[in-house]
Amino acid sequence: MPKDQNIPVFRSTSYASSYFQDNRTNCQEVIPGIQHFDIHQRCNYKHSIGAHRLDFYMIFLVMQGEGRHTFGIQEHHLTRNMLCFIGPDVINSWRSEAEEQRGYFCSFSDDFYNVGRENKNFLNELPFFQIDGTPVLYLNDEEAQHYLTLFQWMHREHDQRNEYSDHVLRGYLQAVLNKAYAQYNLQVSHAPTSLHPGLRLLKAFTALYRRDFKVISPGNAIQLKSVAAYAEELGVSQNHLNDTIKAITGRSAGQLIKNHLIKQATICLRHSSKSISEIAYRLGYDDPSYFARYYKSQTGLSPAAYRAHSSGQHS
Repeated sequence: MPKDQNIPVFRSTSYASSYFQDNRTNCQEVIPGIQHFDIHQRCNYKHSIGAHRLDFYMIFLVMQGEGRHTFGIQEHHLTRNMLCFIGPDVINSWRSEAEEQRGYFCSFSDDFYNVGRENKNFLNELPFFQIDGTPVLYLNDEEAQHYLTLFQWMHREHDQRNEYSDHVLRGYLQAVLNKAYAQYNLQVSHAPTSLHPGLRLLKAFTALYRRDFKVISPGNAIQLKSVAAYAEELGVSQNHLNDTIKAITGRSAGQLIKNHLIKQATICLRHSSKSISEIAYRLGYDDPSYFARYYKSQTGLSPAAYRAHSSGQHS
């Protein structure tokens, strides 16, 4: 695990310069806070990528080559026929041990994936995207070929984008996630586990604060507790909770809560007809202008600008 806690966050607008061997930019213009989907071949990967976090999701398929990839506190030796998952806030890094790497990787934001979905928390619930989950699936040749075909279809659709492509890409992405989830349950859930004490604390803390967000769905205002209150409920000191979580995620306990709040705000802005003031109130802000400033500081767009852009995409 990296000791330096100043771990950079690679965003959808800027990750390409750190991931690709050449100095390319992302394939299409990306507006901060707006839907993101991208797919590339792994042969363009840099041979070494330092410790970082992503503000989006990533799935990659290894068909040839090998190297060491860290996911949180886990290190995996990657080689052919592996499917790997990285969720937001998971510290990860990569070091190649072979000259040639083949396969694909796709990256996507939750607001891209969630368009038209009733359950907006599906990605958060998938075990292979969790810090305490197993981020690697081992595939046989037939399974690897099945995923390879799906990635090739996504790559072709992305290169030849039209007005229907986002719907098609979501369909392929859903097929990858559904098949991976089924395999995960067979391959991982019955394997013996010994959870790191820090991961147990992180998992318990995450369950507590996300529980307090659930009141938004029936239309109530959330009442988030202080980090000290969550620590007391968990039976640890506030300093121990913060130190443990920061060592694993690179973020403080309070930052994890605020990051989840921004995600919930984005869901509400996109899928709710409530006014921005009402959304701010439901998220615990008495001052809508303060909420608007904070949202813009985190996403690059004001709530009104995000809502206008997301509505225009589907008008």
